Amino acid sequence: MKQLKIAWLFPDTLYLHGERGNILALQRIAAQKGLETAVDRIDFETEGFQPMDYDIIFCPPGEIVSFPVVLEFLKPQAAAFTEFIQSGRVLLVTGTSVALWCSRVERTDGSQFEAMGVLDAVAKEKEAVYGDDLYFSCTYDGETCEVIGNQIQMADFVSDHETPFGELLYGYGNTGGDRREGFLLENAIFTNTLGPMLVTNPWLTEKLIVTAAKTAGLAVTETPLDVSLETESFAAKKRFIAEKESRLTNCNVK
Repeated sequence: MKQLKIAWLFPDTLYLHGERGNILALQRIAAQKGLETAVDRIDFETEGFQPMDYDIIFCPPGEIVSFPVVLEFLKPQAAAFTEFIQSGRVLLVTGTSVALWCSRVERTDGSQFEAMGVLDAVAKEKEAVYGDDLYFSCTYDGETCEVIGNQIQMADFVSDHETPFGELLYGYGNTGGDRREGFLLENAIFTNTLGPMLVTNPWLTEKLIVTAAKTAGLAVTETPLDVSLETESFAAKKRFIAEKESRLTNCNVK
């Protein structure tokens, strides 16, 4: 059985919102597509980490206060991460950790620090934390799908140049001021979506696996996935969001 290599960045430091489920989803869908996976936990004790040794890299969200020490490890690899992205390999960055990949992070106390600069964007920490559902349409590797998840926005991600990952159908997105959700560089996704988004949106997970396998030159099985349960759940969430949006609209009219 062919193998995909996955790097899980700082699982004990960037640990918010149950993101371990995304690793489990990648492994489950890969197995259903006929692929084995090897997951390496990358942390401060890891020696010889090279992004190009991997097919998929996952960077989950953490507290902004922990980012400077994480960046001490990651910034020397900024050029290697850029090479990884330009090679068409799969990177998934979620929640607050999008800030790590921006050019700089601005704190609410007036201080700021440089990040990796992979994204031409600035992360601006928010005084008030925003939380709600997040619903958007996205196109990945030529295929369009819809994604529903959650968002707890601790920072706005401001960019006039980067391509958004998705177009908001409901929620806050990057800044709350337009319809942009996240960023997309080649096959690298930077999204505000939290929690096990790959568990509840398996159509996106399958696309990530197929894309990573294609880039690695690995064949996958063509057997369709059974996502009937997730499809029913997705439809229920869409109804709930529509009802909530309708209530909010009625309140604003009054």
